[in-house]
Amino acid sequence: WFYHTREGANSGQEDLSINYQTWDGSGWSARIHEGKFVHTKQGSSDSHESDYLQYKTWDGTKWTLRLSPLNNFHHTKEGSSSGHEDVSVSYKSWEGINFHAVLKGTKFYHTKQGATTGHEDNVINYLAWDGSQVTARTANGKLIITKQGSANNLPETEMHYQTWDGSYWISKIIGNKFYHMKQGASTGHEDMILNYKTWDGSNWTTKLV
Repeated sequence: WFYHTREGANSGQEDLSINYQTWDGSGWSARIHEGKFVHTKQGSSDSHESDYLQYKTWDGTKWTLRLSPLNNFHHTKEGSSSGHEDVSVSYKSWEGINFHAVLKGTKFYHTKQGATTGHEDNVINYLAWDGSQVTARTANGKLIITKQGSANNLPETEMHYQTWDGSYWISKIIGNKFYHMKQGASTGHEDMILNYKTWDGSNWTTKLV
C-alpha cells in the first residue's frame, strides 16, 4: 500500500508505542508484542502484559481496547457488555491532548486532533514525462503501470514521472523502498518516499506501507 500526504499537510507520525491516559488519569505507554499489550507506567521501567488497554477518549469517557483477529481495535465502553470494532482509537495523551491512532501491523500511526492527514491507497495517479495521466499500483513487489482510460497495462515496471519541480525521474520498487534515478543519469538512490505530481498538477508525497 501507499500512504499519500499532500504538500504542506500536517501529517501524523508512526511509533511502536501509544502514550495514553488510563481510567484514573495516570500516564502509561503500551506497545504490541505477540498479540498482547505491554504496558509501562510513565516514569517506570517495570512493565506487564495484558490482552486489553483501558483508556480515556476525547470526551473523558472510559473505554477498554482489545486487538481483534482482523488487526483492528475492539472498543467496549465502561459498564457495557458489548462493543464495536474500529480501525482507529481516539485517546488522550499524557498531556491531555486529543489524538487518533491507527494500527499498522504492530505499529501505531498517531495524528493530532484537527491535523490534515494523508490517506492510504493502492494506486499512485501521477503525471508522466509527456504530461499524460498514468496510474501505478503494486503487485508482487513490482509496479503495474496503466494509462488513464486504458484497460491494458504498459510493459514497463518503472514510473517515468514528474517530481515537484517538474523534472523527470524514473522510479521502481526494491524491497520496501523506492529506487529513484533522474532522466539521463547512470546511477540513482534509494529512498523511503516519492515526491510526484498528481493528475491536477498538485504536489504529493507517498511512501510504501
